[in-house]
Amino acid sequence: MKVTPIAASFLALALFAAPAFADDAPAVPAQEQPAVEQPAAPAVEVAAPQIPEEVLALLNDARPLGELSADELGARAKQAHKFSKMDSLTQDVRDQLQAIAQAARAEIATREEQAAPPAAPVAEQPAAPVVEQPVEAPVEQKVETPVEQQPAEAAAPAPAEIPPEVMALISDGRPASELTIEELNARAKQARKFAKMDGLSQDIRDQLQAMAQAAHDEFVARQEQAAQKKQAEQPPAVEQPAEQPVPAPLPPVSAEIPPDVVNLLADVRPLTELSTEELTARFKTARQLSKSDGLSDEIKGQLAEIAKAARGEMLAREQQAGQKVPEAPVEAVVPPPLPAIVEVAPTAPLPPPPAAVVEAPAPAPEAVVPPVVVDKGQSQQLDGNPGDPEAEAKAKAFLDDPRAAEKLSDEELRARLDGIRELMAGNELSRQTERALRQKLKVERDILRNRVAQAEAPKPPEQQTGNQPAPNAPPITPSKINKKDYTFNIQIVLNDRRPSDELQDYELRRRLEVYRQATYDQQYEAQQRAYWRAVMERDQYRLQQRLLYERHRRQAELDQQYQDNQDGIQLDDSNYGSDQGQDDVYAAEVDDAELQDVLIAPPRKKISRRYTVQEVEASPTLREALPRVEIDTVHFGFNEAFVRAEEVSNLDRLGDIMERILRSHPREVFMIEGHTDAVGSDASNLVLSRQRAEAIKRALTTYYVIPARNLRTVGYGERYLKIPTAEAEQENRRVSVSRATALIGELDQ
Repeated sequence: MKVTPIAASFLALALFAAPAFADDAPAVPAQEQPAVEQPAAPAVEVAAPQIPEEVLALLNDARPLGELSADELGARAKQAHKFSKMDSLTQDVRDQLQAIAQAARAEIATREEQAAPPAAPVAEQPAAPVVEQPVEAPVEQKVETPVEQQPAEAAAPAPAEIPPEVMALISDGRPASELTIEELNARAKQARKFAKMDGLSQDIRDQLQAMAQAAHDEFVARQEQAAQKKQAEQPPAVEQPAEQPVPAPLPPVSAEIPPDVVNLLADVRPLTELSTEELTARFKTARQLSKSDGLSDEIKGQLAEIAKAARGEMLAREQQAGQKVPEAPVEAVVPPPLPAIVEVAPTAPLPPPPAAVVEAPAPAPEAVVPPVVVDKGQSQQLDGNPGDPEAEAKAKAFLDDPRAAEKLSDEELRARLDGIRELMAGNELSRQTERALRQKLKVERDILRNRVAQAEAPKPPEQQTGNQPAPNAPPITPSKINKKDYTFNIQIVLNDRRPSDELQDYELRRRLEVYRQATYDQQYEAQQRAYWRAVMERDQYRLQQRLLYERHRRQAELDQQYQDNQDGIQLDDSNYGSDQGQDDVYAAEVDDAELQDVLIAPPRKKISRRYTVQEVEASPTLREALPRVEIDTVHFGFNEAFVRAEEVSNLDRLGDIMERILRSHPREVFMIEGHTDAVGSDASNLVLSRQRAEAIKRALTTYYVIPARNLRTVGYGERYLKIPTAEAEQENRRVSVSRATALIGELDQ
């Protein structure tokens, strides 16, 4: 083709202008560039790589505010307010966060206005509600946001700072009205103690103080109810001498008030019913305790009034009998002044007990029971007998028996004690004869029990054949003090400044016993008594740990016997006796063989069917079908229902036999009975007897290889008195145990 100059010019112009026209060309239609290939990203999604995960989680939380709890609202407001200050976020995201925070605050304010007064925290949420805090205040509990998505400074520190024992007390949701007197005392004491801990938040302190106050209010209410009931049951005027004041409701229970003070204030027996010895003891105790440090003026005043009333009664009796009342009772032991106190550094914390060992319970609080009520009719029935001539003659024969108890054999002495008990059980003696016979019984009983204790004294575990010490058991340093001197010389014990780790078991028990009595003796200085109390806490803890180590050793020994297929104890309840069968025995007065004979003996008569525990408890006939062991190795004081740490080892012989029976026959059932003396009302004694049975059960299951399911407890109160008397009598304050499988039946598989 022939190109003319004009055509060439147009062609050059077209080629030059083509790029310019391309720049001005319209955009390609939508159908020529599908959205699938090049999507248009939303603004938030474009910024997503720059937004932290915890911020996204908060932005995506679409739950309505009305469905959120107060804690969740507080957490949302706090997080949104904090995140809105991040530098890396865009202004749009910050605005959204500020809106979330403002909405949460508005909802909180609305709920606060509706709550008049503010609602208390729900029981299932022990943490304090956020509505009680300022809006911007940090909330220590996070609910919805996962822990791994929260910043480090937003983690909740409160749970880690609350000790487990404090958390356990706060989580105890039982109402105060459902707690026993002992549980109320323990709760009040623990709550007051924990409220003084450093490091707790004010909310936790307030909860603890509220728990202590509630326990105190419940205790006072029960005291008032008991006092009103007593006044309604008592005949007017004559029953309460004018010179004995009716005590006011007891003060709140605290660690500063010794149990002797509480028991003395609770004892409202008329002065005319007390013996001369009891009057003297009351006068002496009240006068000494009224000078105690740490008691309120109100308590000291009540104690002074009790001492004054007792002395007035003593003076009245002096005028009638022409006897002189001693100006000051004679002290049993007046030790010389002690040397200056040598401070002992606290011993190092004990290692935790082996995993197989159960945790030792906290020492049982010394029980505070309602005031006792004296029943004059019962007193006349039990102690007002003129005396049957035949019974009086038998008693005179016992009292005039020229044979000294020290010269009698064990069998002869045991026979004489049984004869005295049987005679006194008939309740046919005059009061004067009964008291003389009770004194003889006490003296000769102690002689026999000392013999049995010396004969049955166990060897240390390392000296027993086949026994290995428990793993990780702390070594015990041999004592440099003679055992006899340490047992009978109180001054040696009072001046003992050795750490708990260096004491033998018997030394720990003896020191606890001596220190416990000395801490309430006002002849010693307050600083000295405070030191003894501190040492007692360490000694008690150390002794409990040793008891737990010993339990672990016995568990290993029983397991080894089972693996070796050693023959266990044989039982045959079908071989019941045609006569009276096995007699009841006192644990402290017989050897191990006799103890075992009673616990494996068949019932005294044929059992036709199985009974419930309630049926056995209600029927004297069924109860008498079982031979029993009277646990007189553990002593319960007046109104006491707990086993002290230093007395736990007195159950060793009985616990060992029960362990071996249950190893061979794990479905056997033992019945533990609690008893009281006749001082006090029937209702209070019934409760006290049940508590004593439970205390023995708790000791057996904690420190011995005895499952709780194999033990049943009942309380008889003053129903079965060994010695029928309305006076305080140690023989009647007891617990007994019997193997009750023949009556109740074996445990289910």
